[in-house]
Amino acid sequence: MSIKENILNDNKGCVLNNFKLINKEEIIDFIKNHNGLLELIEKAFPLVRKYFPNYSYCLLYSIDPEIVNLEHLMLFINGNEEIYDEDSMKLQMLERELRDLKVSDSKVKPLLLVDV
Repeated sequence: MSIKENILNDNKGCVLNNFKLINKEEIIDFIKNHNGLLELIEKAFPLVRKYFPNYSYCLLYSIDPEIVNLEHLMLFINGNEEIYDEDSMKLQMLERELRDLKVSDSKVKPLLLVDV
């Protein structure tokens, strides 16, 4: 079964079910076009939950309007404004761990951006 079929059929085992998918079709197409990106998300999600267990998460496919061919998958952690400074420190620790993740294709790492 393809990634698109898994997601569109709401496969319970797909890591993407842990996120609100803002622009679902674009996200699926982007993942399909970048081998290793789904693996990165699968390995990143436990780390996101480790640092931000009580928040919800969403994914957004984004194109930079000023730079040609610059596109990303943005992982947003829907944080609490009252503890933004604390969350920012946690985000820095999370980003360090994400940089050190072992994935089969490390070229996909810059394609996933994380923010609170």
